[in-house]
Amino acid sequence: MKIYPDMLKKNNFKNQVDLREAAMFSGGWFGKYLMVNLSDCSFHIEPLQENLVRDYIGCRGIAAKLLYDMQPGRIDPLSPENNLIIFTGPLNGTNTPGSSRIIFLSKSPLSNTINPSSMGGAFPNAMKRTGWDGVVITGKAQKKLWIHISPDGVSFHDATVFWGCSTSETEKKVKEFLGIPCHVASIGPAGENLVRYAAVVSETRTAARGGIGAVMGSKNLKAIAVSGNRETHIADRHTLREIVKAIRNDQSENPSLIGMQMNGTAGLISVVNAMGGLPTRNFQTGSFEAADDITGSALTEHNRVKGTACQSCPVGCSLISEIKSGKYQGKKVEGPEYETAVMLGSNLGIRDRDIIIAANYLCDEYGLDTISTGNVIGFALECFQRGLLSESSTGGINLRWGDGESALNLISMIGRREGFGAKLAEGVLRLSREIPGSDSFAMQVKGLEIAGYDPRAVFGQALSYAIAPRGGEHGRGGYMIVEFFMPEVDLYSAGGKAERAAWLAENACIYDTVGLC
Repeated sequence: MKIYPDMLKKNNFKNQVDLREAAMFSGGWFGKYLMVNLSDCSFHIEPLQENLVRDYIGCRGIAAKLLYDMQPGRIDPLSPENNLIIFTGPLNGTNTPGSSRIIFLSKSPLSNTINPSSMGGAFPNAMKRTGWDGVVITGKAQKKLWIHISPDGVSFHDATVFWGCSTSETEKKVKEFLGIPCHVASIGPAGENLVRYAAVVSETRTAARGGIGAVMGSKNLKAIAVSGNRETHIADRHTLREIVKAIRNDQSENPSLIGMQMNGTAGLISVVNAMGGLPTRNFQTGSFEAADDITGSALTEHNRVKGTACQSCPVGCSLISEIKSGKYQGKKVEGPEYETAVMLGSNLGIRDRDIIIAANYLCDEYGLDTISTGNVIGFALECFQRGLLSESSTGGINLRWGDGESALNLISMIGRREGFGAKLAEGVLRLSREIPGSDSFAMQVKGLEIAGYDPRAVFGQALSYAIAPRGGEHGRGGYMIVEFFMPEVDLYSAGGKAERAAWLAENACIYDTVGLC
């Protein structure tokens, strides 16, 4: 593995951003971003225009505008013409509570829509500390590469020896090679094999939905390392400090957040199950008879090692869990979050916590979206239940509800695109088109597998799924939070929910553009 000197010679900073232009930003921005061309391993600097910030703010807004302006329509999402844009927001690096979110945006190979995929953890603020507001990655590398972004620009490295490695192995090897403090976002075998819902993973935090990992794999890009110590300029430190103090005081007294600190987001399982909205056996029902075995309190009692949080977040909604039995006994995993515990648990009829945590572990290592993975396996199980699939079509696998070992094997097969896993790797919509009579229980919207809330029990969430730009997601305009925690809202009525759904979608845009969770 080496840096290619001939590649570095091309990057002579001819397009250095005018510092006078960068000075127009009074706070939150460095005023410049990187354009990286993988096809010839070159990069140059672009000024961040003031009107772009004024009109689109940051993160999802700026990234979507750049993609719209740069990229023609109707291209194959797995072609070199599909750009990958990673952009920060003005609050990244400011210590504002919850300000550790970054957007990976591209055209989705799963839904063919513009796909903004959000990542938390340490990577977002580390990207900001490079001194670049974002990076636009174009083209396709002629050989397998990983890149290092620093205040000096971009260096290109041979990733041949990393190809086939899990995300944790890749991260470890990149850090060993650089020998400096850094953070790494990488793909696993699922991204390399162009699984349509492959994720990008950084220290177990993911840009998971919509197949961003497959886009990286299609570009022969294994990993992105970032390092630097640039500080985000704050225009009015005193006012920001007072706002942050008020937010932290409010959060410290919020009983819902206190419960989340102890039990993680999986603490919602008992609430959603009681409402009849917990996906069970591919959404055939909305309640799981063994929900108490997989809820956050059960995970805390039996598997919790400690709590953890993203940088600058006082909530700490994530758990570190230990697998207590089975093949992966002793492995420690961040999670499972609510979505993971549900889609790889109740949705598959699985009540064994260790199996669910092991499934979480495998998805992280292969680089897979746990929501889509659990959804597509659940779909296959129902097809088998209804006689639409048989052992001859699954390669001899007898698909049964609650069979944890089969679920783990299927995850590995998906990540490697082996056997029946190659069909599952295409996602629910494409698979349903190959199985006559299955489209009525293919749980997807616009090609994106729906998240862990049954819309029949949460009418507002059904509307949110329908109007979400990329389909069956819960994070942007997710109505379920309103319906869970506002008792005056009638769950089973559509009345008045259109206005609220529109407001929630617009509110989510603000969070997504400034870098907030």
